[in-house]
Amino acid sequence: MNRRTKYLLVTFYLIAFFSTACKDDLPTSPSFKPEDVQLETKLQTYLSQSYPCNITSVEVTKDNVIIKGNKPSELPTIYLGEIAPYENVVEANKFSPSYPVTENYFTITVDRYLKQGDTTYDRLLSKWILFTPEEKTDKIVSSAHYADIIYSNQELEQLKLRNKKGIGGLFYNQFVSDIDDLNISSATVNVVVNHFFHLSPMSGDIPYEYGGKTYYVNEPYLNSSLDKILILAATRKISVAAIILFNRAEDSIDPLFGKLMEHPDNNGGAYTMPNMTTPESVHAYAAVMNYLASRYCRKDNLYGRIAHWIIHNEVDASIQWVNMGVKPITVFTDTYLKSMRLCYNIVRQYDTHSETFASFTHSWTSPCSPEWNSSKDILTLLNKYSQTEGDFQWAVAYHSYPYDLFNPRTWDDPRATLSMNTEFITFRNLEVLNKWALTKENMYLKKIKRSVWLSEAGINSRSYSEESFKEQSAGFAYAWKKLNGLEGIDGLQWHNWFDNEGDGGGILLGLRKFIDKNNGEPKPVWELYRQAGTPTEDEAFAPSLDVIGISDWNIIDPF
Repeated sequence: MNRRTKYLLVTFYLIAFFSTACKDDLPTSPSFKPEDVQLETKLQTYLSQSYPCNITSVEVTKDNVIIKGNKPSELPTIYLGEIAPYENVVEANKFSPSYPVTENYFTITVDRYLKQGDTTYDRLLSKWILFTPEEKTDKIVSSAHYADIIYSNQELEQLKLRNKKGIGGLFYNQFVSDIDDLNISSATVNVVVNHFFHLSPMSGDIPYEYGGKTYYVNEPYLNSSLDKILILAATRKISVAAIILFNRAEDSIDPLFGKLMEHPDNNGGAYTMPNMTTPESVHAYAAVMNYLASRYCRKDNLYGRIAHWIIHNEVDASIQWVNMGVKPITVFTDTYLKSMRLCYNIVRQYDTHSETFASFTHSWTSPCSPEWNSSKDILTLLNKYSQTEGDFQWAVAYHSYPYDLFNPRTWDDPRATLSMNTEFITFRNLEVLNKWALTKENMYLKKIKRSVWLSEAGINSRSYSEESFKEQSAGFAYAWKKLNGLEGIDGLQWHNWFDNEGDGGGILLGLRKFIDKNNGEPKPVWELYRQAGTPTEDEAFAPSLDVIGISDWNIIDPF
């Protein structure tokens, strides 16, 4: 079984779980470790508290970090402290290094790079805080603040979406002509870091030096997998988002690298939250992202182009997809945000247009398991952290499948309502996600709409019968008319390109039939996808009106 097939098998096993686990008779909520409960309380207090001092901006230049801020005149000398990603702002006793602040309006410039033993730490990754020294525990007098302005030595073309049609899980195969035939504008690719990044050299590896430490990269693997499809996509100016995933140690080619990157509280799941708790693991993670960004954000597109970065998968279902054990929601989101920030700060050095996407299931306020969280609650926390510690251009990758993934009649979804507190967001009520995106408080700097991609979403055909194909086509037509009429949602990356043998419970989400058994024969929905957005769209979509039971496509609710 190749890695891609294994990934899809796991994916669709959990999709099958998704459609059956969302029940009303859920067991009681999980119990958390006492230390996690304490940390949750500290983080919530930190996010809700007002402080007398402010850090107003952090600029990272080629060689320096420039921190600006203010303090009230009646406050005596305070100090500027630094917090690395592996440190926790609410659990630090002493901040080091520290710099005295005597002026009411101050500017402090420090070296960007800091020698730490045999490695060099890039303070691009740090956040900064003001404090007063105390005997045992320093007292913070400001919120922490990440970099606002990041130095870049190049300007890449911004790959704007030409239309809202995309494909999820893009890979090179005999049907890549679909990219042109379907007029694809966007795509996602899976990037499992453990498949090519190692601590010790393995067959085919080349050394890669970052911050004074040497790692090893299997470039032949990248040449034969990612590069081939990304080069093709780049020639078509397709905006590709990479989904960054980390295997657990036991599933890693290099178990030592897997162990280094596995979160210390990981207790299962398909993938792990990367370890953000030690200097060594954070350094390795930074090396990974620096390597990927330097390879796939080049003016010459030598290896292809990655325009955006989806940070892990379905984080509201973290116990399955980004496992760091069962955590309270703020504790989890705090770690997830550190991962997003690390990726964002490194990538923006190479591409000033790049965004980091947070990934969610179709659950909005109703988690499908007591160990899962609410997508809406995590989004609210991401906004709160951005307001507290400085905003950055994060975006939303939403998986708006029908409520029941097996049922193509998404227009009948019973738990997808036109309410900002709806249980689920499916194709039926995309207006809710659209309204969220267009609300000022949810925008980047409260003025720039965050990108919203339906980065993994599709419609099932129950079988290969004519009736099933009609329902799948009608489900897509309905979804497309909704999507194309909502300015807050930027695109759909259809999942899946092909039906897959390992799809949970026999689900058939493909635009094409099985690539092995049925030679990838296009299903009727493929032709409908092709005509979407063309002058023949309404004619092609007309038969779906009767299937849905409506007379026209006036289906956008102005709520």
